[in-house]
Parts: sequence; C-alpha cells; structure tokens
Amino acid sequence: MIAWIMTLGAGLGLAGGWFGFRWRHKGRVFSESDREYFQNLLYRAETAEGKLEQMEPELARTSDRANILEDSHRVIQEELANERQFNLSLNAELSRERAHRKFLEGKLSEQAEALEAERRRLDGELARLAKRIDKNTQTLGESLPATRDAGEPTFTAASH
Repeated sequence: MIAWIMTLGAGLGLAGGWFGFRWRHKGRVFSESDREYFQNLLYRAETAEGKLEQMEPELARTSDRANILEDSHRVIQEELANERQFNLSLNAELSRERAHRKFLEGKLSEQAEALEAERRRLDGELARLAKRIDKNTQTLGESLPATRDAGEPTFTAASH
C-alpha cells in the first residue's frame, strides 16, 4: 500500500507540476531569454537599417563613380582598339614601303651592273681607239719625214 500511495503521489505531483507549468506559460510563447534575444535582434536590425540609410548616399556616389570608371574604361578600350588598328595599317604600309625599297634596290643594282658592263665596253673601245690613234700617229710620223724629202706635200681629202 505504501508503494501504491507513493506511486500515486509521484504521479499526481508530476501531473500537477505539468498543468501548473502550462497554466503559468499559457500566454507566453517565448521565454525571457528568448525575448531578450529577439529584442537584441530587433535592435541590431534597426541599427543596420539606420546604417544602410546613412550609407545609401555614399552608395549612390560610389555607383556614380563606378559608372564613370566603366565609361572611362570603355573609352580607353576603344582608343586602344583604334591605336591597334592604326598600328596594323602602319605595319602594312611599312611592309609595302620595304617591298618597294627592295624592288628599287634590285633595279638600281641591275642598272649599276649594266652601267659597269657598258663602262667596260667603252673602256675597251677607247683603248682600241687609242691604239689606232697611236698607230695612225706613228704612221703619220713615219710618213712625214718621207714627204719632206719629196718636196711640197699635197693634201687630199680623206674619207672617213
């Protein structure tokens, strides 16, 4: 019987405690520590909202600066593209000039060789002409004393 009374007392005590706890916390969903936690969260959210409102003008200025920088970057990229295109056209023109120069140097070299060959030919003809003049001079020199001895020289027209 004592065991039964003790079991019944313990059971009634637990049930009463449970119902008392439920009645005490009936209107409250959160405990005091939860309430402090949520108040802290609410304070932090309001603080963050205030900071966000303070930061919005600076964010707008930063956004404007970012847009200006993007525009500047785009303009610089376009200028670089134009410079690259200009460099390509200059390189093409330089290549054409080099090819033309090489052509002119080749032509000049050919003409120099032709001029040298013509100079050698003229030197040969001048040497032959000088020999012929020497030979004619010697012939004339040899024939002059013979004609002095013969008397008055008679001039005849020579055919060339």
